[in-house]
Order: sequence, then structure tokens, then C-alpha cells
Amino acid sequence: MNIINKKLYKNIYDDMKINSKVSQKELAKKYDVCKRTIRRYCKILKDNGYINYIIDSKNSRWNILK
Repeated sequence: MNIINKKLYKNIYDDMKINSKVSQKELAKKYDVCKRTIRRYCKILKDNGYINYIIDSKNSRWNILK
């Protein structure tokens, strides 16, 4: 059972909107949670059509869809 912290969920999404190159590791450190928690929230955002992860040859970034 996944328990969603709505405040953390919104903060992660807002950080991605501000800085599309923010890493999951940076987010985990900023919010003092494990990287797996950030991955879980990113998957929820991706599955609901809010974000997409783009990998270029040298750059990786979050694409905000909504």
C-alpha cells in the first residue's frame, strides 16, 4: 500500500517545474527522504501524464506536460 504525502508530491512537482534538470538524488536530499520515495512519486506523476523524462546524448531533464 502506497501512502502519498500530498505536500511532498506537490513540492516535487513544483521543483521539477522550476528546474527541469533536478535529479532524484537532489530531491531526496532536499526533502530528507530516500531516493526510492522520490522514484515512486515520479512514477505517479509520469503515469498521470504530468511529467516525462527526456534523455539526450549529454543532458537529461524532466519535461512538464501539464
